[in-house]
Amino acid sequence: GSGYAASLIAMDKDLSKRIMRDSSILTADWEYVDVRNKGDVSNISYPCVVKPCSCGSSVGVTIVENEAQLSKALELAEKYEDHVIVEKKISGREFSVGILNNRALPPIEIIPKSGWYDYKNKYQSGLTQEVCPADITGEICTLLQENALRVHNALRLGYYSRVDFILDENGRAYCLEANTLPGMTPTSLLPQEAAVIGINFNELCEKLIAISMKKYEG
Repeated sequence: GSGYAASLIAMDKDLSKRIMRDSSILTADWEYVDVRNKGDVSNISYPCVVKPCSCGSSVGVTIVENEAQLSKALELAEKYEDHVIVEKKISGREFSVGILNNRALPPIEIIPKSGWYDYKNKYQSGLTQEVCPADITGEICTLLQENALRVHNALRLGYYSRVDFILDENGRAYCLEANTLPGMTPTSLLPQEAAVIGINFNELCEKLIAISMKKYEG
């Protein structure tokens, strides 16, 4: 997997988004807020998404539609972390693209049956439809794959990762985040993508071990 520096940067949503922006990778506008010290939220526009800065699995995340909902969302996020990001909400289709040994896998589309892709929809069976290969044009497939590789390399990630996107109605792919340790059960997103190109779960695990061991040769 990724080293300690890449793991830290990718886990910190503010730091990783700064690197994406500096690398000309499209990501939603955001504000970095120190909740405990009553950070300034006067520039927030709606709708937006409040996220603890370094949590995973959508823990503490709230979609906020108006000012009245913002304080409650910040209170929830603060239960997990003092620092949060408040991100412009991008509406569209959600995709994830796995990277394996600097190769982008086929994108998978994530379609919650209700609501958004929160903790419940991620981990309770049957609540989300996952379509792989995604029903998209070759042009969109290339766009997602190329941008996933750009994110992976900009954050200096290791031999594998998974990069999440929202594709808006104008065909623009906004990067949500990169996952340095994507789920690795047989039904997780990365193994589903690998299966499309003929790599079954056992083969994927062995491949990850083999390519990682090269780091320590000699």
